[in-house]
Amino acid sequence: MEKISVGVLGLRRGIAHLRNFLALDHAEVVAACDRFPYYRDQARVLVDRHGSSTELLAEYDDLLERKPDAVVIASNGRRQVEHACMALEAGCHVLSEVPGADTEHELIRLRDTVERTGLTYMLAENACYAGFVPYWRKWILEDRLGPVSIAEAEYLHYLPETLFTPDGKRLSPHQARSAGAVNARPIWRADQPPIQYLTHDLGPLLEILDDRAVSVTCLSAPWRCREAPLRSDGQIALFHTQKGTLIKIMVTLNTVRPSEHRYRLFGTEGSAEMFTYEECTRYFDSGCSHSEGWRVLPVSRSAVDDATGGHGGTDLKVAGQFTDNLLSDRPASIDVYRAIEYALPGIIAARSSDLGGAHIAIPDLRRTPFSGTDFWDTLQIPESDPPSSVYRPPL
Repeated sequence: MEKISVGVLGLRRGIAHLRNFLALDHAEVVAACDRFPYYRDQARVLVDRHGSSTELLAEYDDLLERKPDAVVIASNGRRQVEHACMALEAGCHVLSEVPGADTEHELIRLRDTVERTGLTYMLAENACYAGFVPYWRKWILEDRLGPVSIAEAEYLHYLPETLFTPDGKRLSPHQARSAGAVNARPIWRADQPPIQYLTHDLGPLLEILDDRAVSVTCLSAPWRCREAPLRSDGQIALFHTQKGTLIKIMVTLNTVRPSEHRYRLFGTEGSAEMFTYEECTRYFDSGCSHSEGWRVLPVSRSAVDDATGGHGGTDLKVAGQFTDNLLSDRPASIDVYRAIEYALPGIIAARSSDLGGAHIAIPDLRRTPFSGTDFWDTLQIPESDPPSSVYRPPL
């Protein structure tokens, strides 16, 4: 097989996947579908620009009838497992958007379906392909930071457009009232516990540390945002890992501020942090001078001189990795078991919050106990660091 044929379900977030697979030499997008004509019309412009023969369909069943080798699931987060299992049952490999599942029972169903069909499932967690991630893994392997006792990440993304109209367009409650859109309905993220959207934060840290979360306690902030009244303004979870590290994750979708990710490692011999708005990685290890402070690498979400595609180039890397794995008959970089270890902690954390911060164990849903990640089998760790400089904060 020289190329894989691909179908894309969902053309809102999925428009990025459509764009990336159209750009790959070893993939052919045979069909894409969305029930809203508005999004199909947007996709038509992209397809025509590429000179592609991609069919644009309204129904998922029609897409599956085209029998693509693989299907990209970019649909409602509460139906991603249902749609993934439909694709697997139809004989298609699956690349699924995050969070991947909404409940623990869904994750068990997904695992069982992948095992029974023997097909590839990969979670499209683009944050794991951020430029800083392999460098931080390299520093861990080189013991430059010492044992990492604490890690943390934050997902800061104001999302007030929690309603959709019959034609699929997104509105905030204020916009809906102003437009008289009395038929607007809540989207799936309108009442999703924020901490369940944590894979962008937890996933990269688990790969850097080669670890899994084994227990959690979580608390919720108040519910004060008028544009998103169905969900807490944010949640903070504290995870304990199999190797004994504490990981703190904060997710807020209701706070008015520029959106960004923040990641930090606290080692006994050094530390590292990356805030996406700074477009660099800061580190301090035994080779750094206390008088000079942090050292800086020109690496953040994108790698050095690499910002092509969505999310700093990470979306295109996910598509390319998924395609290469299938063509090379290699396992998925983020397979169904690792996907569970990204998504299940958020589901259990939301349960902890509902119980007032109760400490809850996170079950290991693997058939054999977790013994290490396979992620670095397919992603290269750099041999050396790019040139660094002394950190100078902007005035």
